[in-house]
Amino acid sequence: MTRLFCFLGLTAQLSAFLVGNPAQPALLPDGIFLNESPTWSFRAAFLDDYIYAQHYQAEFFGALDEKPPVLSLATDAALFTLNLHRWVDFYGIIGSAKLQMDEEIYTRRELAWGFGAKILLFAWRGLTIGCDVKYFESDQKPLYFVSDGKALDIVTNNVYLQYQDVQGSLGFAYRTTFICPYVQCSYIGAKISPRPSTFLVNVPGYEDPMDASIRSFIPKTRWGLAIGATLIAGTKGTISLESRFFNENAIDGSLELRF
Repeated sequence: MTRLFCFLGLTAQLSAFLVGNPAQPALLPDGIFLNESPTWSFRAAFLDDYIYAQHYQAEFFGALDEKPPVLSLATDAALFTLNLHRWVDFYGIIGSAKLQMDEEIYTRRELAWGFGAKILLFAWRGLTIGCDVKYFESDQKPLYFVSDGKALDIVTNNVYLQYQDVQGSLGFAYRTTFICPYVQCSYIGAKISPRPSTFLVNVPGYEDPMDASIRSFIPKTRWGLAIGATLIAGTKGTISLESRFFNENAIDGSLELRF
């Protein structure tokens, strides 16, 4: 069962989340129901985030990995934002996420949530420099594992992969009349911890369940780059597209409205 133990250790690193436009706190002056407010506003957004490739490594050295695994994570979520003085955004994240690793590990769609803040550091004409920090979490429940082409059913019912991620970014944006492109440098401080770390699986060809284990993992590459653009739909809404590289390969689309 040595190969099984090594294989199950490859279920780490769910990856991170949308980086976003650093100029977002100042993009929308008016609301659907409320006129321009110099002190506060409320925004709601829906996003579809898809991480199609991300690599990881064992938290502690000595793990035997047969090949670098590739993970994908699909997240659908809503963002609710409180803006203060068009300089600071405080936001909450609520939605669901589903993970797949190659053709070997699948999870069910589970709750995903988080919170964060985005702050403008400098603004001059169309140029904006801003930073963002956020926390994101999702407990992923594996449906089954596949090893040597065989499906391994999990006997233990309460097996979860707890993903916790703290992410920071710093970047700049330049706004024109209808579009605001941006570039950001991002840092991911993530960890995945199995709960529990050992459990039982049914292996075809064996009558009795067998022990399996999962170890903790961290990102293989922590620093990354995000490039995106926000289309400004009048004064009440925005549509954004984003692509991320290096620490994760991902694409994201979002629609945001100010109320």
